[in-house]
This record gives sequence, structure tokens and C-alpha cells, in this order.
Amino acid sequence: MSTYKEIENLHINTGGKELTQEQIEEAKSFIDSQGFKDMIREAKESRQRVMESKITERTKM
Repeated sequence: MSTYKEIENLHINTGGKELTQEQIEEAKSFIDSQGFKDMIREAKESRQRVMESKITERTKM
């Protein structure tokens, strides 16, 4: 589905509706876009900051 190798599964909430082929292609394009990759990178960086923060030293995960 994507050239972004770290994605194992991706759920798209369709509200119970079946996607058209055009919508599927649009989703694939978005997944391959730099904007999506930037969102993933920012989420990883944010998670890393949380994991390195002092609060996680006192919190059981």
C-alpha cells in the first residue's frame, strides 16, 4: 500500500460506508505524501520526549 515501511496497519474510519476507488487512491496518495511522513515523525518525536521525561520515571507503563 505504501512505500513507508514502518506502517503495519492503517485503519480508515469510513463510518460504515464503502470507499470508492477514487477515495482509496486519494488515501494511498496521502499516505505516500511528505505531509503524512512529517506527521509520523512529529508523533514519534513527541512520544520520545514523553518517554524521556521525568514523569515516566515515576509512572508504570
